[in-house]
Amino acid sequence: MSPVEQMDKLMDSLPKKDIPLGRKFLKERDFEQLQLLIDSAIYKVKKSQNSENPKPEYQDISLDNLDTLKSVVDNYALCIFPEDRSSNYSEDDPWEE
Repeated sequence: MSPVEQMDKLMDSLPKKDIPLGRKFLKERDFEQLQLLIDSAIYKVKKSQNSENPKPEYQDISLDNLDTLKSVVDNYALCIFPEDRSSNYSEDDPWEE
């Protein structure tokens, strides 16, 4: 299974309202926005599941599946755009030694 197929399959791990947006970002190959969406979903699900009154829409969401989705997307983006994930310093950075 290709990484994109794996992402598509794991997209159902997102909260229901985020699934259409996740599929849109995947279709458009907008991996940066997809990463942000997944990070946001992980934060919301963890926060809700750790609270005394978890929100019903987040109760049955698997954090393991969300973490797997995040890993697949992050690794794929790193392979596709390695220069975007390199050092934050430019050659003209006066603070770099």
